[in-house]
Amino acid sequence: MKRVIGAFVMLTLVLSGVLAYRLRAQRAEAERQPGSSGVLEGTSVTVAARLPGRLLSVKVDEGQAVKAGDLLAELDCSEPDAGVAAAEAQLAAARAQVAALRLQADAAALQAEAAHRQVSAQAAQIGSLRVQQKNAVRQTARAETLQQSEAMPDAQVETYQTTAADLRERVRAANAAVYAGQAGAHAASRQAAAADAGIVAASAQVEAAEAGLTRARSVQAECRLLAPSAGVVTLRAREPGEVVLPGSAVVELTDDRVLEARFYVANADLGALATGATVQVVADAFPGQPFQGTVRRVSRTAEFTPRTVQTRSDRERLVYAVQATVQNPDGRLRAGMPIEVTVVPAPGAPAGAVSR
Repeated sequence: MKRVIGAFVMLTLVLSGVLAYRLRAQRAEAERQPGSSGVLEGTSVTVAARLPGRLLSVKVDEGQAVKAGDLLAELDCSEPDAGVAAAEAQLAAARAQVAALRLQADAAALQAEAAHRQVSAQAAQIGSLRVQQKNAVRQTARAETLQQSEAMPDAQVETYQTTAADLRERVRAANAAVYAGQAGAHAASRQAAAADAGIVAASAQVEAAEAGLTRARSVQAECRLLAPSAGVVTLRAREPGEVVLPGSAVVELTDDRVLEARFYVANADLGALATGATVQVVADAFPGQPFQGTVRRVSRTAEFTPRTVQTRSDRERLVYAVQATVQNPDGRLRAGMPIEVTVVPAPGAPAGAVSR
């Protein structure tokens, strides 16, 4: 009987211990902050050639840190260089044509102005000649009247007649000169207008040549592969002398100043997590040295979802991907490091909860 009682007491103690352990485990699980294991990921950029050509040089090695704008590699770009030279020559010719047409337009405008002034002067002279002609005609008529009464010698009458005829011819010549000057002024004006139209067309050619030069220089610039951002060279994919095609990767850069921690939280912890929450990241390489991060995105869909969710245990198997950014100013953390991520509760929030 005593053995039975002793066995019963022992069994009771064992069950009590197991129950207490499970209660403590459940309490610890309830108070546990959301989080899980994860891996650090960096922002990788592949620098590829946009032009086909032979690789002249690669200026960086794997593991080398570079700044934005640093020269990474150079291609042999004899053809783009020739294209730039041709575009520059075409632009110079177009600009010279514009300059020549402007000189021609200025000369035509000056010629038209001089012709108009000459016409004005000749028109004024015609007025004076017509007054003189009228006086000469009256004097001739009076002399001819006196000649009939033999009061004026024939020689003097002939002088008056000659003067009147000379003035008549001079008026006729002046009128002809005015007509010719007007025609010359109109012709010069048309030449100036034609030169102005030519300038407009030549200016359009200059713009086209400038655009062609810009395009040629942009193609030429693709011969120099520059770093789009700061980072560390994680891959040197090509070597000098190799022929690369458009889209061929030459160098890969990884920016590890700001890393991304990707981890998963269980379905039960999803309500305690929100974008902007603070996380604590501990890398295996630096135990006991937490790094701070911020939740950037929480997945809208579950992963590792069972085929049919029917029971509570099935629901607990649902997990959601979370991405957080981790500052790495001193460069100690590196992409690919395994980490443990814990979501830090907001001040004043109860255990096991993260403020939204």
